[in-house]
Amino acid sequence: MHVIARGGCLLGAASLMPIAGAAMPPLGPTTTSRAVNQINSGSMRPLPSATPRPVVRDSMIWVPTRIVPLPGEPTGVAVPGHWERRLPGTNEVHVPPLTVERPSTGTTETYPAGIRPPVEERYNSP
Repeated sequence: MHVIARGGCLLGAASLMPIAGAAMPPLGPTTTSRAVNQINSGSMRPLPSATPRPVVRDSMIWVPTRIVPLPGEPTGVAVPGHWERRLPGTNEVHVPPLTVERPSTGTTETYPAGIRPPVEERYNSP
């Protein structure tokens, strides 16, 4: 047996072994399998349920480019695509100002913004 004198204390080599062993965690399949089990149990846990969100009706409606009838234009005019906003509590929408070109003359006209019925009620377009 080896004896080491340190600070006036005599220690045997055998008495150092438990101290060194206690400092190192056990390695190997036991630690690995425990970690895998913890990961698996955490991933298999059911998710908390949330209450369903209320359905919110989007107030904006995209109206694609359309050909609409216009007095004096036998083929109608192309109204560019635009967003319209539904008005709460009504069936009406707010339409932005729209600029159209008359095919017969090539002139442009701007129609002011306003409150109108929904697009499907305004025109008989395809």
